[in-house]
Amino acid sequence: MYRVDRNNFYKHEKKATIFTPEYVSEFLYDVLSPQITPRDGIILDPCVGKGSLLKPWKRNGYRVMGIDIEDQGFPQTKVKNYLEVHQGEINDKIAPIIMNQPFNIDGKTKDYIKAHYGGRPLLPEVWFAKAVELFGSHVPIAMFTPYGFRLNQTATSKRWVKFLLAEYPPITSIVSLPKDVFANILFHSEVLLFNLPALHGHYFVTHPAHEHERAATPQRTPACA
Repeated sequence: MYRVDRNNFYKHEKKATIFTPEYVSEFLYDVLSPQITPRDGIILDPCVGKGSLLKPWKRNGYRVMGIDIEDQGFPQTKVKNYLEVHQGEINDKIAPIIMNQPFNIDGKTKDYIKAHYGGRPLLPEVWFAKAVELFGSHVPIAMFTPYGFRLNQTATSKRWVKFLLAEYPPITSIVSLPKDVFANILFHSEVLLFNLPALHGHYFVTHPAHEHERAATPQRTPACA
């Protein structure tokens, strides 16, 4: 069960940077790439880090763009606080946005969030709202998030209402992650896919320990429900 008192970022701020495992990045590429061609636009990661999420796309000929508040080694990282990017600053067509938001934020970003999004919002929603603000509610998005983004709401919560009124795009698929997906941490999380209706509704990410089972199948097909 998702517990706000145990998963409150502001009370239990995590100081470590959490990187996306490469096998998860490859899995997402396998799921998304049949629906997205290089002509559809640039693949954007607004918190790119070392670039795990973009590497499969770049390797297969897609144009990619990584933004981060600091250069952590991904080639041609646009060094900027994504939350301070303005409309029109990125003129390229984007499809999709793939993002694993940071577990920790600097003081300046925390002040910016407080000023623009209220006192203590769920951090993934801040990055999500920024994506909708910059690129519209029809842009495809793949977003890592705790269960609380989707489940920990009341009937009158602002996030619930924004989904009901279509201010936020529809969740079209869910990718279930094991709670030990990130190194040295147990955390209930999933990947939500928005504006990608041709996909299955639910997928289970494949761990490398099961690669021998995948190899026995005729095609490399992500597990789905």
